Amino acid sequence: MICIHNSKHQSNALHTIINKKEVDGWVYIVAIGYGGGGVFEEFCGKFKFCDQEEQYVGTFSRFHDPDEWECEVNEDEIINEPWSAIEKADKLIIHSMNETIWNDFIYYDEDLEIRLINDNTIEKLSENGVYLSDDWDAEFVDWVSNTFWGLSLTFDW
Repeated sequence: MICIHNSKHQSNALHTIINKKEVDGWVYIVAIGYGGGGVFEEFCGKFKFCDQEEQYVGTFSRFHDPDEWECEVNEDEIINEPWSAIEKADKLIIHSMNETIWNDFIYYDEDLEIRLINDNTIEKLSENGVYLSDDWDAEFVDWVSNTFWGLSLTFDW
């Protein structure tokens, strides 16, 4: 599931890209986006709704392709900062999600020092500069975007 927003200042410049994938009851989110002040932020997380505790739980890092989980969360609070290695199965999922982002949707122009949206994706942007894959839903993304990440784009919660 992909969500892309372009920059309001340049139609082919990236504002935010979010790749979301559900695997075995877990929701993985990989995001790169504008954080404000001319700075791009990154995010990667793994979350689920725990029926026993009736709350959201998970882990995340402030990098789009991390080697370690920085924070463990329970509902709206960080409960631990384990800096624990990411399991191999999770790392493979995250790596695949990042390959999709960089191979299919965006690239980094080193001369301009800017993240750009691929031409084939630019054509799919709405008048508002948004592309949502057919299967996109903001469940989990809305909670995470309003609670933990540093990107300026947030969803209704």
